[in-house]
Formats: sequence, C-alpha cells, structure tokens
Amino acid sequence: MVYGVATREWEGWKECVLSWTSNASTFYPLITARNMPVLEAFQSIYKNTINPIIAYIHDDVTCYEKDWNLRILKEFEDPAVGLVGVAGGLGHGLPQMYKEPFHIPNLIRRDFISNMRDAEKHGHRFTGETDVAVLDGLALFVRRSVIDKWGGCPVDKKIGYFMYSESLCCEVRRQGLRIRLVGIDCLHLGGKSSGAPLPHSYEEEHRYFYDNNKDCLPYYVPLK
Repeated sequence: MVYGVATREWEGWKECVLSWTSNASTFYPLITARNMPVLEAFQSIYKNTINPIIAYIHDDVTCYEKDWNLRILKEFEDPAVGLVGVAGGLGHGLPQMYKEPFHIPNLIRRDFISNMRDAEKHGHRFTGETDVAVLDGLALFVRRSVIDKWGGCPVDKKIGYFMYSESLCCEVRRQGLRIRLVGIDCLHLGGKSSGAPLPHSYEEEHRYFYDNNKDCLPYYVPLK
C-alpha cells in the first residue's frame, strides 16, 4: 500500500497525515501531490507509484484508531473487492432519478454511515464492515488494477472536486467489483481546501455524472 495525499498545504495538514501513519501497524511509503486539482493530483500519485493499493486520504482527516490498516487491508483479501472507504451510503440515487428531468437532489447518497467522531451529524454510526453503494472521498483505498482498467483517473472529463468519489464508485461497480466500508474511528475537519479554483462547476459535474452513469444508477446494496 502507498499513501497518496493531495494537499493545498493548509496549516494542520501534516498533523492529519501523521495521525494515519503513526496509528498504522507498519510503515507505508507516502507520496504527496501539492496544490493541484484533485483528479490531477490523484493521477500524478497513480503514475508515480507501483503499489497495488493506493490510499487516497484527504489532508484534513484525523485517524484515531490504532492498527486501522489491518482492518482495511483485510477487505482486500477478497479479490472481488475493488474499493474500500470509511464513510458512505448503502444507496446512491433515488428510484425516480431517470424517470424525472435532471434534478441534483435525486443523486443523493442514501443511508449514510460512518464511525467519524461526528457520525450522527451526517447519518448513522457504524463501527463494523459492510458493502456500500458509494463512498465519501475523505479516505479511499483503491486497487491499482481498477484505475488501470479505468484508463487512469479521468482528468479529461467533467469530473473533479464534487463528483470524483461518486464517479470512481460507479466505475468499480461497472467493473463488477464490490465496495466495502470499514468503520474506522476518524474525524473529517472539512473545508480546508475550499476557495481553490475549480475546473468545473457544481452543476456541470453533477450533470455530467448523471448523463454518464445511467448504466449503474440508481443502486442500493442488495439485502442478504
């Protein structure tokens, strides 16, 4: 595994990264992409590493759980797992999203779960492991082979700050792989990279996502 951190170098970013590295049970290399749009940063990290698992972690997320990495990597023992995260939804998109004209609220992440310190503010608290439909981008652990098959991160598409995680999740499911969520004890401070110039607007990204993922949306994790 390799840590891939995209940062705008806000004041406390190094302490956040240290919280992950110091609480892991073993050493992993770290590569940092500085002051780049998110997908360009992810692509740079992907191109400049060879590790089979890339840990894309926001520079404003603090990890409090000792040996968190063992839980994450255990999920990848199943070759059908392509992506693992720490916060996300059991469902993605409302049933009527393609039965009605384009409407951004229909693209919601449904039944959001996490073990963030403020989990109840965002949805429900969850400390275990489960399949999910979509992950928040705050921490994404992805198989390199998924990005290989994707043709690299889609820097030439209208995907960026707002919808990169959702787009990756759709691609993982399109490849026939599972998305897993692990309830790691963490906290997302949020907003530390806001204000940076963005290549696409909020509406442009949502519209592009809506138009280009009709084959795998809406989706809800099947009941077992």
